[in-house]
Amino acid sequence: MEEQANKGKKKDGIYIVIIVLLLAGIGYLSFALGEANKQNKTHESSISALLKEKEDLNTILKNSGIIEEADDAVLRQNLVSLLDQYDNIEIENQEMQDSIDNQRARITSLIEEVDGLKNQQKRDWGKIYKLKKETETLRDIMKGYIHTIDSLNTLNGKLQNTIVIKDNQISEVSSERDQVKSELDKTKNMVALGSVLQTAGITSNAIIVKNSGKQVETSRAKRTNMIKSCFTIIENKIAKAGNKEIIMVVIDPNGKVLKNSSSFNFDAKGASKSGSVKRQINYQNQNVDLCIYFEVEGKIDPGTYTTEIYAEGAKIGSTTFALK
Repeated sequence: MEEQANKGKKKDGIYIVIIVLLLAGIGYLSFALGEANKQNKTHESSISALLKEKEDLNTILKNSGIIEEADDAVLRQNLVSLLDQYDNIEIENQEMQDSIDNQRARITSLIEEVDGLKNQQKRDWGKIYKLKKETETLRDIMKGYIHTIDSLNTLNGKLQNTIVIKDNQISEVSSERDQVKSELDKTKNMVALGSVLQTAGITSNAIIVKNSGKQVETSRAKRTNMIKSCFTIIENKIAKAGNKEIIMVVIDPNGKVLKNSSSFNFDAKGASKSGSVKRQINYQNQNVDLCIYFEVEGKIDPGTYTTEIYAEGAKIGSTTFALK
C-alpha cells in the first residue's frame, strides 16, 4: 500500500510540473503576443507619420511656388520636345554620339515615369519636381552639346581658311605660325570645357537617424540629423579617368554654408570657397551613381536649402529642398 501511495505522489508531482510548464508557456506566449502587437502599432504609426510627412512636403511644394500645376501638365510635352531636339543633333564624333544616345535613353525612361504618375490618384508633387529638375538638367546638357558642335564647326572653318592663306603666303610663315598656335589654344580650351564632369538626376533631402540606425527622410528642420544628396555623374569620354574628389556645399535659407567639424575650404576656379562635406570616387568615364551625406551639428532653421556639387573646382550640379 505504501509503495502504491508513493507512486501516486510521484504521478501527482509530474502532473503539477506539467501544469506549471503549460502555464509558464501560456504566459510567455501572451507576453510575446502583446509585444508583437505593440511593435505592429509602432510600425503603423511610423508609416502613417511618413505618409503625413510626404503629404506635407507635397503641400509645401505646391504652396511655396516651387512647383506649379502647369509643371505637371507640360512635363511630358517638354520631355517629348527635348527628345526630338536630341534626335536632331548631328555629330560625326562617335564618343559624343554615344553620350547623346545615353541622354536619349534617359529621356525615354523619364517619359515612362511621367506616364506612370498619370495613373496615380493623387499627384506626387515631390516626384514631379524631381522630374522637372532633371528635365532642365538634360536641356542644359543638350545646349552644351550644341554649343560645342557649333564651336568646333566654326573652328574647323577658320582652320581651313588659315591653311589656304598659308599656302598663298609663304613669306609670312612666322605670323601664320602664331595664328595656328592661337587656334590650337582655343581648341585645347574647348576640349577642357568638354572634359568637365556633369551630373543628372540630383536630389537632396533631410534625414533623421533612428536609434536603430535606420535612416528616414523628414521635412522638419528640428528633426534633421543629416542632409543627403544623390545624383549621377554622367559618362564623359573626354574627361580624364581616375580618382575624383566630389564636394557638396549645403547653403541654408540665410545664404550661409552649413559646416561641421569635418568642413573645409577648397579652390573653386581660383576662388576660395567653404565646403560642407567631400567624397572621393574612382571615375572611369562611365555613369556613376552616388550619394553624399552631411552630418548636421546643432539646430538648423526652416526654409529652402540649396545643395551644390563641385568636382575639380567646377560646379557640376545643384538643387533645392524645403524644410518646415
